[in-house]
Amino acid sequence: MPSLKIIERAIQKREHLFKSTQTNAFRLFNGAGDNCEGLIIDYYDSFVLLQLYDSSLYHDYPKICNDCKKILSSLQIPVNGILLKDRTKVNDPRHIAKLRTSILVDGDLPPDNFAIKQNGIAAYVDLIHGQNTGVFLDMRKVRETLVNYYRNGGRLCNLFCYTGLFSVHALKNGLQCAVNVDISQTVLNRAKQNYVLNDIRYDLRDFTKMDCRQYLKRQVKQKALFDFVIFDPPTFSRNKKQNFSVKTHYRDYLSFIERITQGGYALTTINAVSISVRDYRLLHPQHWKLEFLEHEPEDFPSKNLPYLKAGLWKIP
Repeated sequence: MPSLKIIERAIQKREHLFKSTQTNAFRLFNGAGDNCEGLIIDYYDSFVLLQLYDSSLYHDYPKICNDCKKILSSLQIPVNGILLKDRTKVNDPRHIAKLRTSILVDGDLPPDNFAIKQNGIAAYVDLIHGQNTGVFLDMRKVRETLVNYYRNGGRLCNLFCYTGLFSVHALKNGLQCAVNVDISQTVLNRAKQNYVLNDIRYDLRDFTKMDCRQYLKRQVKQKALFDFVIFDPPTFSRNKKQNFSVKTHYRDYLSFIERITQGGYALTTINAVSISVRDYRLLHPQHWKLEFLEHEPEDFPSKNLPYLKAGLWKIP
């Protein structure tokens, strides 16, 4: 169990993040990087989400909760509620939905349609249901660096788009058009809600429910061209049509992306510590030019090599 001092030290390192006018959601405690394996603490605009990846910490969560309240109160940071999510391994996937449902341990639940801010855009988040909240906090630095590349406008293809935040951010910073592609209608509906939340108009052509590989093949056949492609895939996923694995399928996707982005840019990511920066670079064609490479931001310290590799590539 982490001591009060360990949690306090971690939060104090991030005290400056509370002063941001652009972002009000970030990580307060990052497992082993903050000297307690299995404990994650995130802050979402006055709500705290504790996530436990180690079952041995479960009986300690009341003390962890009280320590967080005490530390944040001393910094005059508002806390309206604290939730706990069990992220330990699941032996029977039939029980995962129930297990991943957060419980309220202090204060109030977030209101319906609860939204936070990241990089100046608004995003709906769900702190209660499922494994992910709807926004990836570790993409903050990546989005910040992309802003300068959007100012000349252009057309974006957002693959594995999830809740559409790369598109929303791009459209609010200079791009004229974005197409969001995902196999899940549920996340596409959430992406539409984020468009509305940010006063962005859309029509049905902006959202496509399709396997991303099939979508790319169709765009190549139609000789479509985009100025930007976002390729932020899961490390591994499975659907009824086919699986996706970084190690097996990444290069195949890049070959399609090159054919629809000639003269443009592709942001490609890998979110796995098992794939090194060198391996990430080698996955890309030699004639692609790397504009920048970002890793997880400062509130995600690690004792290992960086897990996030997010590079913007210029495609000749």
